Amino acid sequence: MPWTPYRTDTLTEYSSKDDFIAGRPTTTYKLPHRVDGTGFVVYDGALFFNKERTRNIVKFDLRTRIKSGEAIIANANYHDTSPYRWGGKSDIDLAVDENGLWVIYATEQNNGKIVISQLNPYTLRIEGTWDTAYDKRSASNAFMICGILYVVKSVYEDDDNEATGNKIDYIYNTDQSKDSVVDVPFPNSYQYIAAVDYNPRDNLLYVWNNYHVVKYSLDFGPLDSRSGQAHHGQVSYISPPVHLDSELERPPVREISTTGPLGMGSTTTSTTLRTTTWSSGRSTTPSMSGRRNRSTSTPSPAVEVLEDIITQLPSASSQIPAQEESCEAVEAREIMWFKTRQGQVAKQPCPAGTIGVSTYLCLAPDGIWDPQGPDLSNCSSPWVNHITQKLKSGETAANIARELAEQTRNHLNAGDITYSVRAMDQLVGLLDVQLRNLTPGGKDSAARSLNKLQKRERSCRAYVQAMVETVNNLLQPQALNAWRDLTTSDQLRAATMLLDTVEESAFVLADNLLKTDIVRENTDNIQLEVARLSTEGNLEDLKFPETMAHGSTIQLSANTLKQNGRNGEIRVAFVLYNNLGPYLSTENASMKLGTEAMSTNHSVIVNSPVITAAINKEFSNKVYLADPVVFTVKHIKQSEENFNPNCSFWSYSKRTMTGYWSTQGCRLLTTNKTHTTCSCNHLTNFAVLMAHVEVKHSDAVHDLLLDVITWVGILLSLVCLLICIFTFCFFRGLQSDRNTIHKNLCISLFVAELLFLIGINRTDQPIACAVFAALLHFFFLAAFTWMFLEGVQLYIMLVEVFESEHSRRKYFYLVGYGMPALIVAVSAAVDYRSYGTDKVCWLRLDTYFIWSFIGPATLIIMLNVIFLGIALYKMFHHTAILKPESGCLDNIKSWVIGAIALLCLLGLTWAFGLMYINESTVIMAYLFTIFNSLQGMFIFIFHCVLQKKVRKEYGKCLRTHCCSGKSTESSIGSGKTSGSRTPGRYSTGSQSRIRRMWNDTVRKQSESSFITGDINSSASLNREPYRETSMGVKLNIAYQIGASEQCQGYKCHGYSTTEW
Repeated sequence: MPWTPYRTDTLTEYSSKDDFIAGRPTTTYKLPHRVDGTGFVVYDGALFFNKERTRNIVKFDLRTRIKSGEAIIANANYHDTSPYRWGGKSDIDLAVDENGLWVIYATEQNNGKIVISQLNPYTLRIEGTWDTAYDKRSASNAFMICGILYVVKSVYEDDDNEATGNKIDYIYNTDQSKDSVVDVPFPNSYQYIAAVDYNPRDNLLYVWNNYHVVKYSLDFGPLDSRSGQAHHGQVSYISPPVHLDSELERPPVREISTTGPLGMGSTTTSTTLRTTTWSSGRSTTPSMSGRRNRSTSTPSPAVEVLEDIITQLPSASSQIPAQEESCEAVEAREIMWFKTRQGQVAKQPCPAGTIGVSTYLCLAPDGIWDPQGPDLSNCSSPWVNHITQKLKSGETAANIARELAEQTRNHLNAGDITYSVRAMDQLVGLLDVQLRNLTPGGKDSAARSLNKLQKRERSCRAYVQAMVETVNNLLQPQALNAWRDLTTSDQLRAATMLLDTVEESAFVLADNLLKTDIVRENTDNIQLEVARLSTEGNLEDLKFPETMAHGSTIQLSANTLKQNGRNGEIRVAFVLYNNLGPYLSTENASMKLGTEAMSTNHSVIVNSPVITAAINKEFSNKVYLADPVVFTVKHIKQSEENFNPNCSFWSYSKRTMTGYWSTQGCRLLTTNKTHTTCSCNHLTNFAVLMAHVEVKHSDAVHDLLLDVITWVGILLSLVCLLICIFTFCFFRGLQSDRNTIHKNLCISLFVAELLFLIGINRTDQPIACAVFAALLHFFFLAAFTWMFLEGVQLYIMLVEVFESEHSRRKYFYLVGYGMPALIVAVSAAVDYRSYGTDKVCWLRLDTYFIWSFIGPATLIIMLNVIFLGIALYKMFHHTAILKPESGCLDNIKSWVIGAIALLCLLGLTWAFGLMYINESTVIMAYLFTIFNSLQGMFIFIFHCVLQKKVRKEYGKCLRTHCCSGKSTESSIGSGKTSGSRTPGRYSTGSQSRIRRMWNDTVRKQSESSFITGDINSSASLNREPYRETSMGVKLNIAYQIGASEQCQGYKCHGYSTTEW
């Protein structure tokens, strides 16, 4: 978002580039002081600028429109004493990067050379200062990225076309307190540079230059290890400049070379600088040239990209001697990490779409990267700044909490987790302040007092509801990767603060309920219950949750409630957390070890949900309980690898938000494989800890066996499916609608199994893994869909009296491939990131995304069961009245049985697969693997080997190839006899005419019931469904028994009952 003050007391804000060009200000701010120079920034909802004719930095809050702070930069030169070389007259420049707010200035003590100070944006205190060796008056401008200062030098030329001398010639690394002299081209066709600023939100450089704004896109790349320099290439940039009053046009382009020395031993990042220029469409005075476009709290303008510029932006790493161990350049977590000296930490901006600094440790003495990977714990989404602004804007806590809940529904980064927890903690305090303003006063009427109390309750209810939704989002399985990016200590603090904040929020609501009531908020990962109860009269034990639907429960006795009541009332809070236990470290847990645990090398895990009970806010776990609290929790992992349960509670410090698991005051009542029941003499956050032993050897054996079964079984299945595809495609005597279904079913399964074999474990290539997952999704759904179409075809064959003259193949293709394609397209549009996981290239199982496969597959199975059930009913309904030698009935019976068997096989395969996913048992893994590999063999046996017609076609094929001479001789008929038979079909001369004659005959006879009478008059025709015509062709006649009810409406289609 553009901003424009320059030696003025007015700040003008533009909401977009278009508004800026058109001269349409969005907002105008009256500043308390005039601004000196162009060195101002907007950071976290506040404007920071150099107060005119002083060395003071002023902080101006853009929400409240008041000055919220002022600080003196000691010894800083000011008011045109040490400005940049060209334009702006910025003695004291401010910059923003991933590390925060910086001040760039010069001092007499440093002989006018650049000094860098890091400024706390909230307290305005200097947190660190570095002296450099670069004269500030020689610099055209400077900017900061990841704590590294980059100095830009411009060379003025009379002719703009010769302005090629701009470059970055100096860098200073504040983390290492080291500098480097470099020579990196900084292409700019607009002569001098009035302002250069880096925006950490989009990793772009914004340059204000001679009435033009130029945008540079940074793409960090590795150093060329052979030459010690970054890769070079040709670059293009805009020339000539765009006139202020003209429309934005694409000017001519010329090429310049970027080759040049980078300084001895400097580590470089290859950076693609994509420039974009745009300018104001109104008359602008030179005093406006100081407009800066940098803000971490407002979006940068969306501008049209005109040209790409490739240059090199070096980092300030010192030279690495050849003999010294170092970590080679590598790409990890979508970030390019450069060659780094052993024992040092590499820093890079967080991945695109996030803000902050990521780090990667090069371990000493081996010179290898940290096996745990890069540290992305400081990477967060841009919306955190927006929430921060709202926290300071005075907006209601409930509204901010609602927006936080909305934002955390999206993809989460590690920094989002810690920020969200801290934001909830701040929101509790903000809510408390806002509730004080709604406290009834002595002069308020009864109605006004009641209205305030009702508003208090509504605000608390709305806030708690949003807070519960936020916690639910943070504990979703898809947020697991974000939690994993946090260090163990950060996980512990975030989880502890979450426990503390939720409990405090619950009691804020309990204190503001107008009457005795119970408020329940239930989600997948957190269930909360807040109660305000009367302790007068008879009380019953209080149980949470009401049902054991989640498998865990906690109960407070009536005596406990009565003894801890105040003024006849008591406030109680219960919370049940799923997925929180793993983030509460068991490192310092006190465990009561049994004999089995003492004799094994084990780890300790939290093997249950965390369940919380608290009475009357301020007492918490110090409450004396008349009767022990009893709770039962369900084990998360129910296997023999987990044993020795310990009833524990989380003991933590509110000051440090750290803690440990303790068993003090708790004892085990009962336990079994699935549940444990405990009792404790105090209230707090409870869970069951268990000893865990990894059985690695047996797992390795099972993995090997499963791999062997998978490869052998699927290869055999692929061979069988390939034979089936060849059979259904190349034997013309087998062509029919039903075999079209079989053919495409085989093709879908063949491709799916092949993709499964070669792509299911390609997790090292995220893009390829996602593609494999999407293709597997499509082809497995296609296999289910074609199986469903077979059930539909069998139903039609049994219901229709006469076969349709028009093939249904085009409809089958539309449904068979169109429906899976639609499902996959919609799924990818909703959440394409859920294709491919860290373990396998399949759909994510920790979200609802897996239902994009389970749902359609289950629906298809249910519909197929219905259609095949109807087919079975009709078959057995007519079995008693059809003759035993009825070939038609026998064929349909075999088809239906085959379809049912295939349905069972596919259904059981994925049923075992889902059970394996949920339980991770070895038996389910074996069953899924075996059934999955048998599908191709089953289709080959049922639809080829056991089908008489297919066997005949195989026989004909063998006879044709083995006895080619005889077959050729016997197949030659008289040229005059167009109706003579060939081994499988009519000769081409008369085939189409005979088909048309027969179709016309059947239509006319069916209309006049001629066939019915003819069949009724001959018992032999009832026994033999085929009749030899004078042309020597076997033609199928439908069973029609006239006035008799036997076999009425029965018709047989397909290759088994019709010979041509």
